[in-house]
Amino acid sequence: MINKLQLLFSVNDPENRDKISTILLNNWSLINKKKLNINHRLAIRVNGDPTSSVPQDGQPDNLPEQPSFDVMFEIRGEDIPYHNLVNILDGFTKELEPLINKNNSAAIVGTEYKIVNGDEPLFLNMVLRRPVEWSRENWHEHWLDHHAKEVLENVSGLQGYRQFHANEEFSKKASEITGLKIYDYEGTAEGYYSSLEKFLETLSDPEVSKDTGFIDHSRSVMWLYNIYE
Repeated sequence: MINKLQLLFSVNDPENRDKISTILLNNWSLINKKKLNINHRLAIRVNGDPTSSVPQDGQPDNLPEQPSFDVMFEIRGEDIPYHNLVNILDGFTKELEPLINKNNSAAIVGTEYKIVNGDEPLFLNMVLRRPVEWSRENWHEHWLDHHAKEVLENVSGLQGYRQFHANEEFSKKASEITGLKIYDYEGTAEGYYSSLEKFLETLSDPEVSKDTGFIDHSRSVMWLYNIYE
C-alpha cells in the first residue's frame, strides 16, 4: 500500500500544459530537497485522447460535460501520513492559478492498492463517484474485495491495475489548501498499457466495459495519459 496525493488540473489553454508541468517539477524539486522519503509522478493527457469513444455499460447516452483533467501530478510514499502529504501543499499551486480552471480541478488524498503488478507508459485514470444509494463504507469494501477479485478472475492481458481509495477528510483539506474545488471523488481506478493498441484491445473486452452497478458514470470521468516522470 502507498499513501498518495493526486492533483488533477484542468487547464485554461491546452498550450499551457508544458508550462504547468515545468512549474510542478520545479516545485517538486524544492520539496524533494527536504528528503521526506517520497516520490512523484507527472502525467499529461494524450493528444486525441480516445477514451470518450470507449463504450461503458451504464453510461447515459448524453453525459454531462466532465472536467478535462489535462495534467496529473502525484506525490506518494509508503510511510508518509496523510497530514504530511497535505502540509506539503502549502503554496504548491500558487504559480498555477492563472493557468488552470480551479473549479474543474481536483485534489485526492488516500491509499493506493496494487491489484495487478505492472508499470507502462500509458495510464488510464478513471476518477470515480459512487451511486447515492451506496454507503461510503460498503462501496469501498465492495470495490477492493469483490470487484478486484472479479477483475483478476475475468479480465485477461492486464498490464497493471491499481485502486486508489480516497480519504474524504484529507481530500477536503488538500482542496482547501490548493484552491482546487473538487474533492468528493471516491478515488481512481488506474490501468496501465504498453501502447494505444493494447489500451483499445483491453477496453473492448466485455468484462472491462460491463456495468457492475457500483459506479455513477454520470459523475465519474476517465482520461488516458502519458507518464513522464
